[in-house]
Amino acid sequence: MTTLPGSFITTGNIPYATTGYHEEPLSLLFGMCNGAMQFNNRVFLYGDRLIRVNLNWIRDYILTMKGFRYTEPDLVSFPDLLLEKQHPKGFFYEIIAPLTDGHSGRPWVENGVRHQISSPECCYYEEGLDFGLCRLELEADIEYLMVEGVYMIWQATGDDDWLKRNLPRVEKGLRYVVTDPLRWDTAHGLAKRPRTLDTWDFLDSARSSTDREIHPDDPMGIFHGDNTGLYHSKLLMAKLYRYLGDETSAVRHEEEAAVLRERIMKYLWNGDFFRHFLPLDSVNYGVDEERQMSLSNAYALNREILDFDQKRRVIASYRAMRKKYQGEFDDFRNLEPPYPLFHGMKAGAYVNGAIAPFVAGQLALGAFETGEEEYGVDILKRMGRKISRDGKVAFLYDYSGNDIGGGPRCWCGAELMHAECAGLAGVVDNGKLFRDVTLSPRFVAAGEKKAHVRLEYAASGAAVEYHYTWDAAKGQITFSLLSEHERCRLRMLLPNNAGTPLCRIGDIPVPGRLEQVGSSRYLVIDSFPAEKTGIIDFE
Repeated sequence: MTTLPGSFITTGNIPYATTGYHEEPLSLLFGMCNGAMQFNNRVFLYGDRLIRVNLNWIRDYILTMKGFRYTEPDLVSFPDLLLEKQHPKGFFYEIIAPLTDGHSGRPWVENGVRHQISSPECCYYEEGLDFGLCRLELEADIEYLMVEGVYMIWQATGDDDWLKRNLPRVEKGLRYVVTDPLRWDTAHGLAKRPRTLDTWDFLDSARSSTDREIHPDDPMGIFHGDNTGLYHSKLLMAKLYRYLGDETSAVRHEEEAAVLRERIMKYLWNGDFFRHFLPLDSVNYGVDEERQMSLSNAYALNREILDFDQKRRVIASYRAMRKKYQGEFDDFRNLEPPYPLFHGMKAGAYVNGAIAPFVAGQLALGAFETGEEEYGVDILKRMGRKISRDGKVAFLYDYSGNDIGGGPRCWCGAELMHAECAGLAGVVDNGKLFRDVTLSPRFVAAGEKKAHVRLEYAASGAAVEYHYTWDAAKGQITFSLLSEHERCRLRMLLPNNAGTPLCRIGDIPVPGRLEQVGSSRYLVIDSFPAEKTGIIDFE
């Protein structure tokens, strides 16, 4: 079979070859998501360094890297800058911005009043440069995000020397979070922050429009996403240390993660999802925050902190929102119920309850991994039709589906692409450079009879590629692995009505086993050979 370079996912079901066709969008989805990421792609001149950003906040950059690692050769210029400029305390700056932008950290005067976006300690400027670096002091999630970034960069580049150089830096960052009194609540043993909307960067005060420093009178609380992200980052640290042969550090992170999980579940899990905020300073915002579901619950689905039943409960809570409100995208609300008013925003405005495509992406991925594959497909198709009809993905929508803007489209495109790649196509890199992969093709859930998947890390050229066909009349799935790996574990989702599956390569039977995931069944072949074609027949 002739192959093409680069990354793509295509399906055989393309009823009309026009850009105006919206009803079966899966063959278009990868390209549409890539377009959203390219929209925010730019290069800054930081002295004599070229810094590529997507976007120029490291949080958005790392979240978007889930997608652009398959298309962008440069992954390190922006993270390298922030890793090298790490503050002596251990925290990281998160933003690069021109000095004309208040997010650069440089003070400015407006109507005779001096403003600075963060504390002086959190602002960094080198004389003679046109850009500054800034950390919004109230943010409590940058350090765990930097771990995720380092992990994905190592996977895509395979650069062990780069990893060895930067692992101590992210280790220092995590130590800062769990020891600095500004970040750590010793009574609960959890990370804290001022009262924001989920992971966002402003408070319910007029001052917070231009000032993101932490002040003594700011109401503090414990936000679940900071802590589930911290938990997941410690699992990644254990994996990286174990790869480098440091078993002692790996075990330490796993043990610390286990203790952290106990605290998270004790204080933040309400039986159906993670409560929005546990207040340390009580303020009545007009809602029951213990039963208020915020957007980072979708992320918690994919942070290895929830067991199977807990994941299903979170997904059920999102599905219940759509059933309650009956809108096409109501299961993607970013806060439910929203506050009556927060920082001047009414219910349904911005991150006070609007529709968020990045929630859709994480929710779809969680559904694919939790035996709700058809729901995962439904999410991707709904969002794909929306993008195709509008010609773009918006950052946020109102309840009628109108674009209300307010943030980076790249993040939304990347989360939807990630769900397509890791969920629908089922490509998971267990280490680096696709040497050890798990492939879980789920195209049968989409009714797709044919698909071709090729994902390449543009930074290194390492790739995974396979071809898939499903002949329902014959009761047969054909899978061709076109790329080479040290190990490939195949998990093939079977049709709902399939009998006992048998796999063969040529006339040689291939041993496999059945795996039950909810009501879904997978045929698992623990070692599928490269450049071979397997035929799965259903008795």
